[in-house]
Amino acid sequence: VLNDQRHVIFAQRNDAMNSSQIFSYSEDFLNEIINDLIKLRTQKQLNPKSNDFNIRLKSLMGKSLEEEKLENLILAKEDDLKGQILELFNNNRTERTKILGEDQSKEIEKRILLQSIDMNWKSHIQHLEQLRQVVGLRSYGQRDPLIEYKKEAFELFSALLEKLKIDYVTILMNLKVVEAPN
Repeated sequence: VLNDQRHVIFAQRNDAMNSSQIFSYSEDFLNEIINDLIKLRTQKQLNPKSNDFNIRLKSLMGKSLEEEKLENLILAKEDDLKGQILELFNNNRTERTKILGEDQSKEIEKRILLQSIDMNWKSHIQHLEQLRQVVGLRSYGQRDPLIEYKKEAFELFSALLEKLKIDYVTILMNLKVVEAPN
């Protein structure tokens, strides 16, 4: 299980290191996150007590957005929501690129992605080790520990991939490059 997951993560890491199109990673991740947000909003409409959409949107935007604009985003229609988030993201990237240049901006995004992969992978390995230590107790409940381990390891890996996307895009949404005064 761990070996298969390692191959996936290291393939993704190598692709990121060797890619000259690093901007496409963040754009694809952002589109997936926005689609997930829209699904959460639909669920919120079905269950008004659910607050997942607001929490997820606030954590994605971080402190980079004023409260009034955040409220407008929460109330925006689907197309407007997607357009506004993409616009904020692209404006942030454009500002960063003006200050640093395109090559430096790509390099920063690449390093952020690699750091996100590395940190989350280390955490994931620790979670799998803890799971391995406790999964044997499942046999007392008439469950096959190997099947339980594979099932839970897959769920943890899916959560890892989702967290990678969210961490990476959240950092890029909130990253501000400031020029030092001369």
